[in-house]
Amino acid sequence: MKAIDEQFNGSVEKTFIQLRTLYEARAQLQTARIQLEAGKESAEEGMKALEDAKAQLEAGKRKYEQGLKEYNEGLMDFNDEIEKAQNELNKATEELEDLPNASWIILDRNSHYSSYMFKNTIKQMSAIGYAMPFLFYLVAALVCMTTMTRLIDEQRSQIGIFMALGFSSGQVIGKYVVYALLATLSGGILGILFGQLVFPTVIYVTWRLMYDLPPIELYYPWQYVLICIAAFSILMSVVTFLVARGTMNEMPSSLLRPKAPKNSKRVLLERITFLWKRLPFTSKITARNIFRYKSRFLMTVIGVAGCTGLLVVGFGVRDSISDVVAIQYGRIFNYDYHITLNSDHHLKENLDVLKDDLSNQEVVAFMTYTSKAYLNEGEDDTLTVEVFDARESKSVLGLNDRDRRTPIELDNSGVILSEKFAINHHIKEGDYVTIESTSGLKREVKVARICEFYFQHYMFISESYYEDTFGENVHCNTIAVSSDNREELIRDTGKLEDFVSLTDFSGFIDQFNTMLKALNFIIAVIIVAAGSLALVVLMNLIQVNVAERIREIATLKVLGFHDREVNSYIFKEILLLSIIGGLLGLPLGVLEHHFIMNVINMEMMMFGMNISLFSFSVSFAITVLFTLLVFAFMKRRLNNIEMVESLKSVE
Repeated sequence: MKAIDEQFNGSVEKTFIQLRTLYEARAQLQTARIQLEAGKESAEEGMKALEDAKAQLEAGKRKYEQGLKEYNEGLMDFNDEIEKAQNELNKATEELEDLPNASWIILDRNSHYSSYMFKNTIKQMSAIGYAMPFLFYLVAALVCMTTMTRLIDEQRSQIGIFMALGFSSGQVIGKYVVYALLATLSGGILGILFGQLVFPTVIYVTWRLMYDLPPIELYYPWQYVLICIAAFSILMSVVTFLVARGTMNEMPSSLLRPKAPKNSKRVLLERITFLWKRLPFTSKITARNIFRYKSRFLMTVIGVAGCTGLLVVGFGVRDSISDVVAIQYGRIFNYDYHITLNSDHHLKENLDVLKDDLSNQEVVAFMTYTSKAYLNEGEDDTLTVEVFDARESKSVLGLNDRDRRTPIELDNSGVILSEKFAINHHIKEGDYVTIESTSGLKREVKVARICEFYFQHYMFISESYYEDTFGENVHCNTIAVSSDNREELIRDTGKLEDFVSLTDFSGFIDQFNTMLKALNFIIAVIIVAAGSLALVVLMNLIQVNVAERIREIATLKVLGFHDREVNSYIFKEILLLSIIGGLLGLPLGVLEHHFIMNVINMEMMMFGMNISLFSFSVSFAITVLFTLLVFAFMKRRLNNIEMVESLKSVE
């Protein structure tokens, strides 16, 4: 029993120990749970603190980046200001050394570019106004000569009667001089009234396409009216006197008889036997008659050549002016747009934006500014300087030598100068010119090449040559862009930093095309004037031809020639002479065209001297067309010649 009690007590004690251990474990578990809850709360607070610290870190990082950006921009501005201050200091030092006596310079509205261009246009028109009348004087003298020759030949018998009755040669010549003076005065008055209404109106309408001008007010400058009438009167009197004097040298008995036809002579063509034998009879007569009547040959050829030359001038002026725009903004400036920037601080980013757009074929940055060039004897002039990287310039500049064919490229041996500037100031390749940098420093640069150029004055310099010459850094403020998508380029400009403006060269081209439309109207007036002169000259010459050979024509009809054969016999000569005159008029037109283009060249603009093959062809074709029109007018007169009355003796 005792053993059972001991065993029981031992079990109870063991169980009690286990319970106590379990209780302690429970208490420890409870404590651990409390500690776990506390740790969990502490962990959550740590995570929250970690997130707050991370947010503060991000904010600090952004603030740091913003501060770094501001620092870099401030550093660039600081460097620019330092460089600018240094350049200004250098410039001030130069100016202080070369400081002249103080003087006032007053610029009024006449110094404005638009006023200058308008005055230059007026000077050009004045130069043309002084030059062109000489051509019309020559044509008028030719018309007067043919008209008076025809009149005097028709009145040979009357002149013979007057001289037989005792009238002196001076009295007879005076009759025709007075006739010419009366015709000149009446024609001059009508021409001035009509011409003052037409030509100034045409020119003024053309000007209003380029300038904003008030409505035209016509007025007659009486001093010029009197000069024109006096000049034409003197010219017609002299021509009439010379024509009549030749007839007065004949005896009255000779004048009372029909004018003897000139002897026919062998021509050079007859010596070409194999060709001469194959010519028909009328062609042989035509070949002989052309050189038989030398005065008529010269008058016809000169008259037609003058008209053809005037047509070549009209079409040539249009060719020369229309081509320069395509050359300037199609080949010389081999890009479509240029973008102006306020600074080059974000140049790399801006170039990346433009180059990422696949519609932009070429993107090249360069520096441009307006400089003053100092020339000999205190002379100076302004020009635009463009500074390129020599290698990149090849993709946006298509420069040619003055021969218009040899390409030239920018290098570090010197500058490339525009042709018109070089012509104005007599500058040759190898000369030195003093120009200013962007900050105003004056340095001499060597003119390595002179390039073909048409609008304004330009100088192209490589970046290396610029930096070596002036000791300044190049700051690109312009980007040249070749693009076929204008809308996309405009959207690209919205992403650019320091963007100022976008210039589209097509605007210049459209403005110039508007001027060409007005020029077409002027050319039409020239064509009408030239055609009228051709009609008058040819009509007079054919009438003289028919009057001199009316007995010959009547004889051909008596011999059985049909009207078509007679027309061919007479008109073949005139057509051949017109063709000869037209061919000679083409080089004459080239000379006149060169003269006109040299007269109308502006100080800051140069026109081409080229005339297209089409213009030569059209000018020649119009001359032949007017000749055929004269044939149509004169055909009826030939058909109406009476054989018997023409062949009977002079009464």
